[in-house]
Amino acid sequence: MRFLQLFITMSIAASAAAVDMNHLYIVGPAATAGEWTADLPEEMVSIGYGTFIWEGYLGEGEFKFLNRLGDYDSSLVAENENQRVESGQKYTLVDNSSGQGRYDFKFWNPEAGECRIIANMSSNPMTVSFRRPVMLMVGTAVRGWSSPSQNIPVFADDEGVVEWTGLLQAGEIKFLAGNNWSPCYNAPSYNEAFTDGYHRLVYNVNGEDDHKFIVPRSGRYTLRFNLQEPSVTVSAQAGPSLAGAFTAAPGRYVVAADRNGRHLYFGAVPKRLFVCSLDGKVTPLQANGEQFSGQVYMESGNYYKLYSDEACADGNCFSPNADVDISSGATHNVAPMLGNSYTVGQTGNYNVLADFSGNVPSVSAMLNVSGVENMTEDPKVRVSVEGRDITVCGEYEHVSVADVYGRVISTSARTSVSPGIYIVVVDLKTFKLIVR
Repeated sequence: MRFLQLFITMSIAASAAAVDMNHLYIVGPAATAGEWTADLPEEMVSIGYGTFIWEGYLGEGEFKFLNRLGDYDSSLVAENENQRVESGQKYTLVDNSSGQGRYDFKFWNPEAGECRIIANMSSNPMTVSFRRPVMLMVGTAVRGWSSPSQNIPVFADDEGVVEWTGLLQAGEIKFLAGNNWSPCYNAPSYNEAFTDGYHRLVYNVNGEDDHKFIVPRSGRYTLRFNLQEPSVTVSAQAGPSLAGAFTAAPGRYVVAADRNGRHLYFGAVPKRLFVCSLDGKVTPLQANGEQFSGQVYMESGNYYKLYSDEACADGNCFSPNADVDISSGATHNVAPMLGNSYTVGQTGNYNVLADFSGNVPSVSAMLNVSGVENMTEDPKVRVSVEGRDITVCGEYEHVSVADVYGRVISTSARTSVSPGIYIVVVDLKTFKLIVR
């Protein structure tokens, strides 16, 4: 009996020790575009000491956490079934990894919108805090006037201090009290200059006298809000400048800035390029000047980056700042840094195209379909080569003809081309053609 008790105790301790303090992911329909997808969760940002933060748009519905990418057996879940989350509240985070034998309870977000989630894995018990923004910044000084859901959230910290630091452009700005245009906080007078110092805010519930502040110049700003008065104190700093700050060998470079405008990443336009997957498989691309192409076997659920050397060293990496599906179209999200990954929608052989020849680099992947057989075997559409003409016949709405680098050269049913390889997309059907 004592041996059995000792064995159980040691087994539980070993399972608890398996929690990885270096990574945490949020997953579920509320967080990942309406689907449960263990391979493409939202990664949370580690801020040290086993604490992770995530800020973003959270839809209505279920979510939970994963400790290991792609592994539902590493789930961290709620203490109660359909645990409803409310702003300013803290909840117990339960380890439901293999061997724990606990129920797989989900958290439930009752209202879609921007939110901040902070998970503390080093506390006992583990906890997760949920917070909604106290306001949203809107206007041409931030992301424009298109939609309240696209604007910048401002959160209160644990002590209730409401402060935001980041880049503002020269232009208009005001502050929404929720996810709609009203109520809002606006300027007390028409086009009041948003300069350093104290500014009174007007809480506007009916849309009248909807005055905007005017940010006079682009730069880095710190805004400290007092919602009891209400008011905002502005402190401006000079914006980033490249004058005399950098030196490099002559040549062409790819330059990217982070979202906060605090770091710039530089990388020379590569002379060689390799595709490296998360599982370590490396495939070289053929160079044609500053354009690269090649056939790469790519898997749905795997992750890929570009490297300028076959050793796939971190300092020679080109990647996006968020996971991007390059099989759905070309992306310009190409930064000279070790960032997130490129993905594809389905497993197969792809023609990967990376173009650094223009002012903005681009990466795309087109599924390789042998000959002229369409992927869906739809008898209503026929694509053929007659001499040097590509012809599309049948029932369809949209057609595009692209060269091997992904550049669309025609949207007509009949296109005259030079010898080469072409990709024809008819509605959702894709064809690869060789014109000799």
